Amino acid sequence: MARRSKSGANSVPQQPNDEQATLIEQQPAPEPVAPEPDTSARDLLDTAMAMIEADGWSSFTLPGLARELNVSVSEVYKQFPSRAAVLNALGRRLDSQMLDLSGQELEELNPRERLFELIMRRLDAMKPYKVALRKIGRDSRGDLETAMVGFGNLSRAVMELVDAAGVHGPGTLLARHAVGLLYVRVLRVWMRDDDPEQGRTLSELDKGLARMERTAQSLRRFMPKRKAAAPAPAAG
Repeated sequence: MARRSKSGANSVPQQPNDEQATLIEQQPAPEPVAPEPDTSARDLLDTAMAMIEADGWSSFTLPGLARELNVSVSEVYKQFPSRAAVLNALGRRLDSQMLDLSGQELEELNPRERLFELIMRRLDAMKPYKVALRKIGRDSRGDLETAMVGFGNLSRAVMELVDAAGVHGPGTLLARHAVGLLYVRVLRVWMRDDDPEQGRTLSELDKGLARMERTAQSLRRFMPKRKAAAPAPAAG
């Protein structure tokens, strides 16, 4: 059974008089509530790198980043506890883009081709930040914290390069050292190479990989050969 109001089914709602209607019209409309800013780590990093490109590393601050994005300073510090954390986040983004290819694609390449492909993929991922990276290198001389983050990014990238290239076993540490030196040399050339075809960079990388290949072949002659496993005795 449907419920009826206490005043009965036939009651008629009262209309506001003229004074009440005037008061209602004079009440201010509620102000719209601004939506919470949806700022992702990607937005923060892209904006940070754009600011560094424009003004340099020495002028970049996290409160300035918050002001640029119109978000609270605490929101920025949740993502980046320090300025150096911006560089660490950039390094991890470059790692991800460098390795963003299928296992099948890597399987079709030999170790030298894998290193060539992976290093070039990383440099291509760095292109949008080239000017900013130049300014970071210029402004961070003598900055120990920045140098430590840069070394951490380099070490992690080299380990990923060597592992993805399929280099394992006793020569892994030596391979990491060689790939690290090669990558630093190529990176220095790339930073000064403004040719869209990247001819100098490609040449340096190709020559460096050829030297590594010759060195690896020479070292194999001095490495102890593995003995073939003795056959299991036949069951009697």
